[in-house]
Amino acid sequence: MEMIDERKNSNSMTKSKPNRFCVFCGEAPNSKTKEHVVPYWLLELTGDPKRVVTLGIDYTKDKTPISYAWQGFVAPACEDCNNTFAKLENRIKPTIQALEKREALTVGQYDELLDWLDKVRIGVWLVRGMIEKNPIAVDPHFHISSRMGKKDRMLALYVFEGQPPGINLFGNDSMISGAMPSCFGLRINNLLLVNISSDFLCSKGCGLPHPLEMLHLHGGDNHGMLSLKGFGHATDVSHPVTNLALLKPVVWLYQPIKLPTAAPEFKGGYFGHTNMFDTRIMSRTLGGEGAKGAIFRQWTDRVEVLNDSNTVIEFDEVVGDDCATLGEIAASVYDAQVSLFESIRTEWVPPAKPTDFDKLLRATKIESNREFADIYRGQGSKTPNS
Repeated sequence: MEMIDERKNSNSMTKSKPNRFCVFCGEAPNSKTKEHVVPYWLLELTGDPKRVVTLGIDYTKDKTPISYAWQGFVAPACEDCNNTFAKLENRIKPTIQALEKREALTVGQYDELLDWLDKVRIGVWLVRGMIEKNPIAVDPHFHISSRMGKKDRMLALYVFEGQPPGINLFGNDSMISGAMPSCFGLRINNLLLVNISSDFLCSKGCGLPHPLEMLHLHGGDNHGMLSLKGFGHATDVSHPVTNLALLKPVVWLYQPIKLPTAAPEFKGGYFGHTNMFDTRIMSRTLGGEGAKGAIFRQWTDRVEVLNDSNTVIEFDEVVGDDCATLGEIAASVYDAQVSLFESIRTEWVPPAKPTDFDKLLRATKIESNREFADIYRGQGSKTPNS
């Protein structure tokens, strides 16, 4: 499962999960509604919704690819949940169409786009978990509603010329993503959006309070949870915000996420921050209040803090040696997954201890991602499905 912190997650599965669960809330669906986690309007925007693609692996049949029509890539959903999230889809459609026209968006529109990417990334992960016969099954402890807008996140936007219409999902097929759905790439015709969302991904670099150490607990009463140790109180925004090695995009944004204030460690919205009226923190929060941090724009030579939802974000220029193929950018998604995976240390709680299989599995996940990256780098601009 994806890493979570020591606070109780309201959607954690402490009881037996129903055989069919709503992709949004995780409960048994109250209707027979189906949710297109890759929305139907996007399928129509990029081609024939009935087109057949390969998405998934049947590990019980010598890793046989699973193919079906895009319009069949659906999950159970409650009618009320589906209707609620349909409103988000209605707002995002013109946003994507504007990006295709190379139009500038506001900070508020990018904030909502990051919400939508959380929805798609987690939705795709949940559907693949339902349809794939994977020997290393993961029982999801969160769903779209309990995960969207809950962790620090990032968006890198790339544009191309001359790509055929279509959709590609990058990174969702990796072993790392199967247990840690924190990073993926989404091609929409001539756009490619690389999205990452993870615990405290950018809090330190954005000059905000953060844990000094994060440990993934294995064994014991808190098995599978993330232990946060020590308080860091960054005062300055770092350049670059993180050490992620990405190819230059036209727009590169980070957004830290404030956390619930019920626990004393999060009284000020960030781990270890107890002052709710810190003007420096407020200046790095979207609108000066609310649950979300400001948008931090990463430039080649600086970081810009954007805390006004109405601020317009124009495309940066990418020319010369900074230009890259679709394959190279797709490969960077798999590289980023390895970077995130290796950044989380595991603490084994006695009597649990790592076995040879655990060590082999970890090494296999990393090696598999590197193989995916090498394949995409060798393909240049080719795409495996559309």
